[in-house]
Amino acid sequence: MIPLFEVFPTVDNLLLAGLLGVSLLTFNITRKSLRLQAEEQIYSKIIDTRIRLENNETFTKMAKESPEFSERLAAVSSPEEYYNIMAFLDLLEFLQRLNKKKMIDPTLWPRWKALARTIMSIPKFRKVWAKTKHLHSHQFVEFIDSLQ
Repeated sequence: MIPLFEVFPTVDNLLLAGLLGVSLLTFNITRKSLRLQAEEQIYSKIIDTRIRLENNETFTKMAKESPEFSERLAAVSSPEEYYNIMAFLDLLEFLQRLNKKKMIDPTLWPRWKALARTIMSIPKFRKVWAKTKHLHSHQFVEFIDSLQ
């Protein structure tokens, strides 16, 4: 028979090892979550900044000198329409990415998907999409094309 005082240090060591393991696992999960949140916040700020920088007369004048931008702007009535369409497409791509990462409530995603379908029924959106879809991720292109 093992004396009781010899069992307790072994139990203490097992408990400490278990607590350390759980702590490391929790730390790893928390670190990944914080990294993902930071990445999403940075992406959101980049999109906001892009829209502010593009949606002005100075940029539009310069953009019209580019054959590629001229072609895109020709698909709409005004540069503001183009920038709004691109902002919507970027928003939808961002939301679709969050949905793939299971970061959107599954009961809300159908509403966003329905909005995407409705938006893509607007002829000017379809025209701009046709000229810019190569700029988006493969998964997003498949998603939008599946709505039409």
